[in-house]
Amino acid sequence: MLKNFRRFPYDEIARQLAQVAMGRCPADLIIKNGRLVNVITAQVQPNMDIAVYKGYIALVGDASHVRTDENTRIIDAENRYLMPGLIDSHMHVESSMVDLCSFAAGILPHGTTTICPDNHEMTNVLGLRAVELFKQSSEGLPLKVLTAMPVCVPSLPGFEDAGATIGPIEVRTGYENGWAELQGEQMNFPGVIFGDSRVHDITAEGIRANRVLTGHYAGEDLNAGLNAFIASGMTACHESTDAKGALKRAQLGMYVQQRYGSAWLDLPNLIPAITDNPGIDTRFFTLVTDDVTPATIRDEGHLIRVLRKAVSLGISPVQAIQMVTINPAQLLEKSRWIGSITPGRSADILLVDDLQTFHVHRVISDGIPVARNGKLTVEIGHHDYPDWALNTVHMPPLRQTDFSIPVPDNTPRTVRVIGMVPGMVYTRSQTAVLVPESGVIGACPAQDIAKVGMFFRHTRQDILPLVSPGESNSGDPKSDGSKALGFVSGTGMKPGAAYASTIAHDCHNLLVVGTDDKAMALAANTIIESKGGIAVVVDNKVAGHIALPLAGLMGLDSIEQTADQLTLVEAALKRAGCVHPSMEMTLSLLGLVVLGELHISNQGLVELKENKPPCRVDLIL
Repeated sequence: MLKNFRRFPYDEIARQLAQVAMGRCPADLIIKNGRLVNVITAQVQPNMDIAVYKGYIALVGDASHVRTDENTRIIDAENRYLMPGLIDSHMHVESSMVDLCSFAAGILPHGTTTICPDNHEMTNVLGLRAVELFKQSSEGLPLKVLTAMPVCVPSLPGFEDAGATIGPIEVRTGYENGWAELQGEQMNFPGVIFGDSRVHDITAEGIRANRVLTGHYAGEDLNAGLNAFIASGMTACHESTDAKGALKRAQLGMYVQQRYGSAWLDLPNLIPAITDNPGIDTRFFTLVTDDVTPATIRDEGHLIRVLRKAVSLGISPVQAIQMVTINPAQLLEKSRWIGSITPGRSADILLVDDLQTFHVHRVISDGIPVARNGKLTVEIGHHDYPDWALNTVHMPPLRQTDFSIPVPDNTPRTVRVIGMVPGMVYTRSQTAVLVPESGVIGACPAQDIAKVGMFFRHTRQDILPLVSPGESNSGDPKSDGSKALGFVSGTGMKPGAAYASTIAHDCHNLLVVGTDDKAMALAANTIIESKGGIAVVVDNKVAGHIALPLAGLMGLDSIEQTADQLTLVEAALKRAGCVHPSMEMTLSLLGLVVLGELHISNQGLVELKENKPPCRVDLIL
């Protein structure tokens, strides 16, 4: 186990670094005979050495004069490439379904040495104490964790209910206590561009605390709307889905966080912003993962996978490396500390065999060799979590009738349908005609229309009802905000199939999708019993299940163990008819009401269309 790991304050060892560089003090580590990928000048320099002391780089060049002693470690790079450690400037640990300690153990062998996790998933469940808990669990890890303060809890106030509310006071508290290094993604872009005072009060806390403000602009207006968003202080955005939007952001001085996760595969659509504009300055382009499953990490790697993809799409290797090193370091205003192999920077160094496949031979983080040939060479301990973080599903078992959508008669009804687009984060607002049976509107697998339900699973007592008592809510029976029902297309679900999960961005209420009320109740109750997770029902029997008790979002197993469990869940989803890859991730976005065009919360259906504020809409037209 890695014990007593300490990251030395730079001011304590700056003098010694100079002495190491001058050959007057022994180095802790010397790497010899490498080809340096210099991300500052975009050059590859042969025959380079690196001397390291107390986790920092003391010298880059010829280290033949640098002193050694019995404690100095010498690594012969054997002409391999020397790259800075990779920096993921926007991601969510929760999407990997493991806790931070297991996540660090899973990604370090793949070369990621700095992450900027926005833990708004946990925070939607546990409130501000989740941010403090996340900070505590990061202590002592040989991975730099620059936590992004969640600022959208819930993501769209007034349209959904989470387990907590984060406002200006909580944001200020997070900054003042040192729990957060930057602002998390501001997803409520309608609130930003239409001048919501509460949203701007939150932004003001970040500005006063001198934090980098990251954004989430999912609007299509690239003139007034995008300018308004950037003018409000937003520095970066990962929501570009095409080259036009990516280029416009960069031209306006906003860092483009080109996303390539497990399910949101935007990168191929973004790269033409660069490849179609020869000679363009790419300093404002970065690469991020956003959301990746444990199976993706196990099978393909973490940010290194995105780097490989960028090169395969036509980006030069050195440019692509800049996008995961110096560019994000400058975005974060941390380039004095990370992002390059230069004197005084943190000794985060990768030894890679080539600049196409980027096979990672060794990983050095904070001057410590932590991985070799894809295997961790240090043992990372576990964090002990309090009971309140492991018991977060506060609801009784559900009945079949909880999924019923009654109507007065069997007259055909035109209903709104959430049109899911596999592999994309957005949906389409559609309609369909459904014929009730015995006064109940059900799913219609023949039309690829499943039923979807969102059930409040937290402990807050102040759920605001969507409508006055006695009124109908979008076709639901007297909704009080505890649940909402609707329809979704694009799942491909067969009869007798269902899916349930407490991973339902971003409020993470209980999401249930299915073609049969009995199957939906079985899937939901399986999750309630396991204190969170994912369950798939096929032919009215549980065919796949993964328990995730930490905030209902993560388990405490390793990346590899969790990936094995997820593989079984994904196989069950395919048996249920959901044939697209990583369908559990696409399904999890059905409740993300800050995305266009139609989504569902515990309060009902929410529609968000171009240049219009979000609004609630009826299920039955």
